[in-house]
Amino acid sequence: MQLIDSHCHLDMLPGWVEGELTLEEAFAEIDGAVERARAAGVEWILNPGSTWAEAPAVLAVADRYPHVYAAVGIHPHEADTWGPESYEHLNRLAQHPKVVALGEMGLDYYYQHGTVDAQKQAFAEQIRLGRELDLPLIVHTRDAEADTLAILKAEGPHVGVMHCFTGSAELATASLELGFHISFSGVITFKKSEELRAVAKLVPLERTLIETDAPYLAPPPYRGKRNEPAYVVKIAEQLAEIHGVSVEEIARISTENALRLFRIPRS
Repeated sequence: MQLIDSHCHLDMLPGWVEGELTLEEAFAEIDGAVERARAAGVEWILNPGSTWAEAPAVLAVADRYPHVYAAVGIHPHEADTWGPESYEHLNRLAQHPKVVALGEMGLDYYYQHGTVDAQKQAFAEQIRLGRELDLPLIVHTRDAEADTLAILKAEGPHVGVMHCFTGSAELATASLELGFHISFSGVITFKKSEELRAVAKLVPLERTLIETDAPYLAPPPYRGKRNEPAYVVKIAEQLAEIHGVSVEEIARISTENALRLFRIPRS
């Protein structure tokens, strides 16, 4: 059984981006997570960035591990850092040979760490860059469904994924109509996620991805611990139960979906 963790922040180690960890110390931690993932059948990992400061670490991780790929983007929490030079800066970062997507990007009105206007501008410009570079988008949306859809529609046709999906059936349906995939994380395994599991059942398997969103949202029995790519199998098991198919079938379909969307080679 082969799996892909389609969204995992391997580089989010306390102190690395801040310069408190050496490169060797950081890679010692990540080496272990990658080895445990391979032992669990996770053959590929996509490691997206979300800040300017994080981008060098994201690319360094992709350089080190043959089956770890990168995405670069600015999270809505960081939207106030988007300025006149940001489009070209992100364009340069995206030229790295292992960058397979732009993101994560989007809108988050739950926390609003970035102002709404800045979030909208950063999101729209990143969509345009994705179209220019022919790269899929990794979209984060929380409490901003209407505006997220409005901006995606206004910017024109594109492909991508609604990552760590926790939205409504209406958002799922509209996203599918736009050509997007839907990715489910450990949230789908939580006791109080009955509504999300009902939404997952509505999403065709051929448009479904799975992810950990590590180091966050560890599924049972790892709740309260640092999440890691090896645990993506728990999301596959939950989806298998929801759809009434085998875990192997979920692994096969979700992996094929992700490899095709992100144009990741099998070798």
